Amino acid sequence: MVVPSRAEADRLLARLDLPDGIVVHSRGVARVAAEAARLLAAAGASVDPQLVEVAALLHDIDKPETRRSGEPHGLVGARRLTELGYEELAGAVASHPVSCLIDPERFPAGWAAVLVAIADRRVDRTFVTIDERIDIMAGRYPQYRKQLEACRAPAHALEASLVNALGMSADQLGDALREAWKRGEEGER
Repeated sequence: MVVPSRAEADRLLARLDLPDGIVVHSRGVARVAAEAARLLAAAGASVDPQLVEVAALLHDIDKPETRRSGEPHGLVGARRLTELGYEELAGAVASHPVSCLIDPERFPAGWAAVLVAIADRRVDRTFVTIDERIDIMAGRYPQYRKQLEACRAPAHALEASLVNALGMSADQLGDALREAWKRGEEGER
């Protein structure tokens, strides 16, 4: 299993020369996903926090390309990571787009994929609720509003599965993830 270090993933992200908005979002998703992975590992689940963190950091590396080409977002990034020798990251990257929540073939499977998908639903450029994130996306992409609305309930159910595994309330999880986002956000200023 080859999982890059956080420093290697940061260097890769920098080399890709992505728009600032994608980088800010990706760093926030990485902080939130890493905290969720740490909580889950502490609860006794089998999860690799480093894999989760770097997959979350690199989850949107294909965004500019897929916007231009129309190829499926997530799948292109997964293919690129596989070509770089990081096949372990591919599943979480391939299944993170919100549309995967209503696609049985791409629905997040395994804790790494679930945590990246959950973190992506909680971070825009700031930390948000699932509903706020879906509303923001629907505002950006009104042509996909109906599809995004169909993703709302599965997004909440996915997060509920994490809450259940952790044995904490949804509010407790939200607070812990928000604090992780804040800590990292302050450190990047």
